Amino acid sequence: MDAWGVGSYEDTASELAPVSDVAIAALRLSGDERVLDVACGTGNAALVAHHAGAIVTGLDASPRLLEAARERVPCAEFVDGDAAQLPFEDGQFDAAVSVFGAIFARPAEKTAAEIARVVRPGGRVVITTWPPRAPMFAAVSLMRQALAGSRPSGDSAAPVDWGDPSVLETLLGPYGDVEVTERELTHAKTTPEEFWDRWERLHPIWIGARKRLEPAGEWEPLREAAIAALREGAIGEGATSPYLLAVLERR
Repeated sequence: MDAWGVGSYEDTASELAPVSDVAIAALRLSGDERVLDVACGTGNAALVAHHAGAIVTGLDASPRLLEAARERVPCAEFVDGDAAQLPFEDGQFDAAVSVFGAIFARPAEKTAAEIARVVRPGGRVVITTWPPRAPMFAAVSLMRQALAGSRPSGDSAAPVDWGDPSVLETLLGPYGDVEVTERELTHAKTTPEEFWDRWERLHPIWIGARKRLEPAGEWEPLREAAIAALREGAIGEGATSPYLLAVLERR
């Protein structure tokens, strides 16, 4: 099933586009370096890397999003694959980037190891992730709590917290020097209700959550709680979301 292909992730990708500019700048690309965009989605980072003169390859597990990326960056190569099992040779790339993508892959340790494996010694890796703060995170946490109660028996493993700087150091540190800094993404002015409406209509994760929670009568309570969290965080005032930028200098 193409879980990330449902809805219109393009809406969220557009909002997150400025982060790709920051991530690619952190790679310090020069000339025609080979860059891998891991969990590339619609190709935000791939497009910026291409404009920087890189030879770009993108990988994602969603066939629909890959098609969208191919349309945006026709000069790049896009591959259907798993971030935790990359179909590339050791050291094939000069750099790799993942903008809020690799953080969804499982297992996290294998994903980090795979990204490091395909980048040559002396190359760079940049990964962005969300720390556990801000109104959007509060709303997403409510959704995760609701889903935890409906998780099938035997599916109790908690995801690794990529938003913890110490976890990023643990995941990436074995492969080189790691620097983690915090940046901010500014959201367009909107109301909490409008923000929620976009989520439930367009975002793949929220669409999937609704399918699980609505039959049990848990969707409307989540809606009310999430909108309240967004309002408390002043989302309608053009709020900002902090994000972490992890840069690995490959050893």
